[in-house]
Amino acid sequence: MRKRLKRRRKYRRRSCLLLIILFIFLVGLPALLVRSCAVSFFSPDSIPLVVLWDGESQTLLRMTLEDYVQGVVAAEMPASFEPEALKAQAVAARTYAYRRMERDERIPEHPEAHLSSDYQSGQAWISWEEFMKRYGLLTAVKLQKKIKKAVRSTQGVVAYYQDEPILAVYHSTSGGRTENSEHYWTQQLPYLRAVEDPYSAESPHHFSSASLSLTKLAEVLEVARAGNFKIIDRYPSGRVKTVEVGEKWFSGREIRQRLGLRSTWFTAETVGTETVFSVWGYGHGVGMSQYGAQGMALLGYGYPEILQYYYQDIKLKAAY
Repeated sequence: MRKRLKRRRKYRRRSCLLLIILFIFLVGLPALLVRSCAVSFFSPDSIPLVVLWDGESQTLLRMTLEDYVQGVVAAEMPASFEPEALKAQAVAARTYAYRRMERDERIPEHPEAHLSSDYQSGQAWISWEEFMKRYGLLTAVKLQKKIKKAVRSTQGVVAYYQDEPILAVYHSTSGGRTENSEHYWTQQLPYLRAVEDPYSAESPHHFSSASLSLTKLAEVLEVARAGNFKIIDRYPSGRVKTVEVGEKWFSGREIRQRLGLRSTWFTAETVGTETVFSVWGYGHGVGMSQYGAQGMALLGYGYPEILQYYYQDIKLKAAY
């Protein structure tokens, strides 16, 4: 009798062990394979799928919106930033993408895609493979974990203004004050209003300078002579509105783009045969300042407070 009981127990233990091994093989292995892939084989039904044109690989990529947001945060903001700043960046990136998808806005050169990895077409994006190459394996794995945690903790959160996802534009450093949307582009948006920004003062891009010879300046601006470079008008933020050079008029934005200046907030002084530019901030200056978000996070502000400071009268809601 005892021998029979021992045999039964032994048989049960073997059966349980086989079932556990079978479960790991059928469930665990596919899960590990999916986690290791850059593009998921399957996605939760509630998370939208993104079609992205990746300029690095020159291919169309399909992934969940959350996977896409991880790549944007990795490309757009230093991963050394505070978690709350990374969360604010994640929500801004998600909102920007979600709005494009909702409005069916496409990349002109690649109409299959709503988004591009080229920051000049919207916002930058980087694959984890490229991220690993950039930072090295050990550092990249640590930073990747931090980025993924920030994105997961805000999953599905989108910034709305009157029930519509906002145009969640952002820039590196304001220089001390952000800008109204219509002063850089043409559309006046009620949530993209200029605010004082003392929080980005510690940015390495708060101030910069550049110089061009008068000959080169005339060549780039296509004028006969550039010695009479004059700033005619400024916006209340301090950014340049209008410039006159050699009987031609330029917008501050055009001067910035032609000369490669970091922002439209600049002064210009002719010194001998050169024009010296003093520049405040980095980027268009509209919406969230990334270094400002970092400054606010260091002072203890949470990501909702950061976003609601730079984007006025918005509401944060779960879109999915």
